[in-house]
Amino acid sequence: MSEARGDPTGFVPPVIGLTGGIAAGKSTVSERLAARGAHVVDADRVGHRVLMRGGEAYARVVASFGAEILDETEEIVRPRLGRLVFADTARLAELNRLTHPPMAERMRREFAEVRSRPSPPPFIVLDAAVLFEAGWDALCDEVWTVSAHPARALERLVARNRLTPDAARARIEAQLANAEREARAHRVIRNDGTLDELAAAADSLAAAICSGACAFAPPPLR
Repeated sequence: MSEARGDPTGFVPPVIGLTGGIAAGKSTVSERLAARGAHVVDADRVGHRVLMRGGEAYARVVASFGAEILDETEEIVRPRLGRLVFADTARLAELNRLTHPPMAERMRREFAEVRSRPSPPPFIVLDAAVLFEAGWDALCDEVWTVSAHPARALERLVARNRLTPDAARARIEAQLANAEREARAHRVIRNDGTLDELAAAADSLAAAICSGACAFAPPPLR
C-alpha cells in the first residue's frame, strides 16, 4: 500500500483485517488490540455513515428500497432495511452492491489519514465480519480470523442474544464457514478457551507487531 507517510522515519502502519464468525470473539480481540495501541476502523460504523442522510449510499439505497425504510426525519431505519433483506439473497446482494464500494472508499481515506499523522499508531485494524465476502481483505496487509468451535459459538450466542438453539444455529450456518476463513487468513486466533486465553493471544500478536517481529505477510498459519 502506498498512502502518504507522515512519520519522519517513513514508518507506515500495516492494516490488519480482523474477521470471524458470530460469537467467535472478534469484538473482544478488536477491543484488546485497541487497548494495545491499534487504530480500529469498525466496518459497522462505516456502514452507518454511508447510510446516513447525505451519506454516499443514502440516495441509491432509498431509491432501490423505497421510502418505507425512512423515519419522520428521512433517516434510514436500519432495522426496517434489515427486515427487507433478511432471507432474501437478491435484495441483500443489491444492498451490498450499493454500500460496499463507498464503504471501502471511506476505509481507504481513513487509513490514509491515520498513516499521514506525524506519530501514527503501530498498526491499524479493520474490524469486519464480512471482510472476505465484501472483498475488503484486498485493503489489508494481513488478515487475522478469530475462530471458535461451532458448538462453543452456539452456546455463547444462545446466552448472549437469548436465542433458541435452532435460531442461533441458523445464524451461524448462514455465515462463511470457519474452514474457509481459516484457509484465507494469515493467522488464526483460536477462541475455545477462556477470555484470559483469548486476551493473551491478542496481546501476543500486538506485541509482535509493535516489536517488529511480525513480517508481512507470512504464509497462513494452521
